[in-house]
Amino acid sequence: MSQLVVWITVLIVLGLIVAIVIGMLKIPQATPKTYPADKGQNYVDASGYPPKMREYYKLFANKCSRCHTLARPINSSFTGEEWKKYVRKMMRKPGSGLTPKTAGQITEFLIYDAQVRER
Repeated sequence: MSQLVVWITVLIVLGLIVAIVIGMLKIPQATPKTYPADKGQNYVDASGYPPKMREYYKLFANKCSRCHTLARPINSSFTGEEWKKYVRKMMRKPGSGLTPKTAGQITEFLIYDAQVRER
């Protein structure tokens, strides 16, 4: 009799595991947010920029592409103050890899780029 109880318990546990797995498979996956800026150009031709800005562009491309496409910031029309606020916000995100120094350099690049490149 005790062996029957053990087998019934094992079958119930296995049934619950199967039900949980099936339930998890049916959960819709979250789609990443997209913005109008995501549909634009995803690079900047920085070849004509001063050497310092070309280095900052490389840093920007490396760090910012960790979390979203480069098209998002490249096609945004933020002002200098808006860029400072936005980059500080991104710096607080887990996994961004931004330090106050790199955030400042990226902000400097974004402000420079916004001033010299036509949108």
